[in-house]
Parts: sequence; structure tokens; C-alpha cells
Amino acid sequence: MNETFRADDNIAQIAEAYALDCIDVARSNFETELDGSDASVELVEQMLGRLHEQLPAAKPTPEQIGAFAKMFGSYVGEVYRRQHGATWGIVRIGEEELAGMQATTGGWCFWPWGRAHERITEGAANNMWHYYQSLLDRTRVT
Repeated sequence: MNETFRADDNIAQIAEAYALDCIDVARSNFETELDGSDASVELVEQMLGRLHEQLPAAKPTPEQIGAFAKMFGSYVGEVYRRQHGATWGIVRIGEEELAGMQATTGGWCFWPWGRAHERITEGAANNMWHYYQSLLDRTRVT
């Protein structure tokens, strides 16, 4: 995969704000306290699972799903950034540009917004906790 990364302060600010919103939504809508730890990502997975289960009844718009994906994905990305080091920005893969992150150690890229979106829309095969564990595994290797 031929990818390039460009740091973007605007995306970093947006992600930080979304992560704070996620903490508020977790507290008010899920009665869950997120503390910024690696372990808190498992709680995010539980909330994303509930959102996925509620999709048929809730019938959210694509924009609403996107907002939740950015919010939960930003929280996961911010946890990784603060605990292990990464930068928010734009990842270009071929002709496509996506908001994503680049790990400080190893320089590999990942897309927490996209993974959160897949978890909400496609279900447990896109488990966010397992995804985060794979990021940690990759961090240990590089």
C-alpha cells in the first residue's frame, strides 16, 4: 500500500473536540466514565456495540452515524496519541485522502474514524477493542 501522511492541526483540533464530546456522551447517554486509559477503549467498544444493535430501530441518518463515528474514533485516537504517541492528519492512499493518524514510533498510519464507522454500521467483526489491541501490538513491535 502506497500511502503518504500530512499532519493537519485542524483535524487534530476537531478530533480533540470530538473526544471531549465522546466523554460527555458516554457519561450522559451510557452512564460510563471514560478516563483516557488504554483500558477505557474496551468501554468504547461496548458502547459502539449498543449503537450497532440500535441501528434498525433508531434509523439514524448517514450524517448522524458519521458524527458518532468521528466522536468515538476521535476518543480512541486521542487515547492512543496521549498514551503512545501519534499525529492527526491526512493520509493519502492513491487518489483517496482520509483523516487518520500516524504513529510516532514506526510511522505507520491508522484510521480510528473509519474503524468506528465500520463498527457502528457493520457490527462485531470490526471490534474497536481488538483494533486497539492490534495498534498496541504494532507499537510494541516497532
